[in-house]
Amino acid sequence: MSEKLIQKEKELLKEIKKARKEKKISQRGLCAILNMQQPSLVKIENGRISPQLNTLLKILEPLGLTLIITKDK
Repeated sequence: MSEKLIQKEKELLKEIKKARKEKKISQRGLCAILNMQQPSLVKIENGRISPQLNTLLKILEPLGLTLIITKDK
């Protein structure tokens, strides 16, 4: 993976963690909503694993986030 893609992924994961905290949802609480194991969410938030698209979309929904596709400038 290129450095640019790695940086974009880090920024996205940082925003996910920020949104979760702003909504005052614990990792355990989000995992209960998602029917996901907490260690998996920890690894995703810390950037140790890259979530598949369907997992990413599943995480974004209860946080009130969405992905928007735009063209690079």
